[in-house]
Amino acid sequence: MSIERSTELLRQALPWMSRQRAGLHPVSYAVWFDYVAQTNPPLRAAIDEHLAREGALDEFATHALFKRHVADVDPEAAQRMVDQMQRVLGGIGESAGAAGAHAARYSASLAQLAVALVQGDTVRGIQADSSPGVARNGPAPRKLADVVAEVIADTGTMRSQIGGLQQRLADSRREIERLRDEVRRAREESLRDSLTGLSNRRAFDQALAACLAAPQLPTPAAGARHAQATIDAARAAAASRSASGADARGAWLLLADIDHFGRINEAHGRDFGDQVLQAVAEALRTLVPQGATLARVDGEAFGLLAPRLDAAAALVLADRVRAHIGSARIRRPDQDEAERVTLSVGLARARDGESPQALLDRAGAALRQAKDAGRDRVVSAG
Repeated sequence: MSIERSTELLRQALPWMSRQRAGLHPVSYAVWFDYVAQTNPPLRAAIDEHLAREGALDEFATHALFKRHVADVDPEAAQRMVDQMQRVLGGIGESAGAAGAHAARYSASLAQLAVALVQGDTVRGIQADSSPGVARNGPAPRKLADVVAEVIADTGTMRSQIGGLQQRLADSRREIERLRDEVRRAREESLRDSLTGLSNRRAFDQALAACLAAPQLPTPAAGARHAQATIDAARAAAASRSASGADARGAWLLLADIDHFGRINEAHGRDFGDQVLQAVAEALRTLVPQGATLARVDGEAFGLLAPRLDAAAALVLADRVRAHIGSARIRRPDQDEAERVTLSVGLARARDGESPQALLDRAGAALRQAKDAGRDRVVSAG
């Protein structure tokens, strides 16, 4: 849909929204946007029926219609709605401001004209002909001054009305700014894992898709490694490729899973399990390179997407993650004993034209091989 069309639909929707008992918010806008666009016949029929019965939509009816006929709008779509409302109202406000300034200048000019007429000054185009025997071709100065005074009064009324319009628009813009802040906060919360404070799976999937959609540097030559069982073997393969000039920087996906996390929960309770997750997340946060994305992607699994690493650096990073977590101890609140936690890590480099799911599958396969090989190790799928 073009900007012109969506703007016109917004202009049509706003009067409908203002006549309801529901507030101005993205849900209400989504309902009335679909209504005036006439792209959702069931919604339009339901609204018409409700208006005929109740006269207006309240908050409950608006949200019910939204859930039934519009479905959920993701935070990005809601943000686009609010941004669009802001642009249109901003333009209207600027126009009203310009009109108010013009009216002020016009009023001042007329006031000067009235003073000149009252004082008997001549004015070009309206001066009375004083030649003998020639009838006047215009009203007397005093009469014309009265007319101008009326025009000035009307102009003052217009300025007052425009001032009221500007105030209402300013109030609406402040309300929309507040809504924008709420939508932004909701979007941020929807992309954050509440337990660890890291990005969640949804945010990670978005980052992965965006990373793979960007142009990629050349991939390593064919015949390179497949799922080395040890980090030393993977480093040797990477060193060999680097020496031959076949390697280059690219996007690497690291999947790390806490070993025996189910046993930890069973032995010490879910509260301690949550403590472990928080401690691991905080430790991983200190290792994230610039430009990388770290997220909790599953119950005890974490994902790290590093968009600009060569093979050797990626392998060093993965092993540093594993070693850093393995060297730490997490103390239980009610005991002096500390629990050792280890990670198994699967590593994969994005291939040219590869889908996010394919990359996740390869990194996941490498992670499973690390588990099968004894845990607390890194396996690279190349």
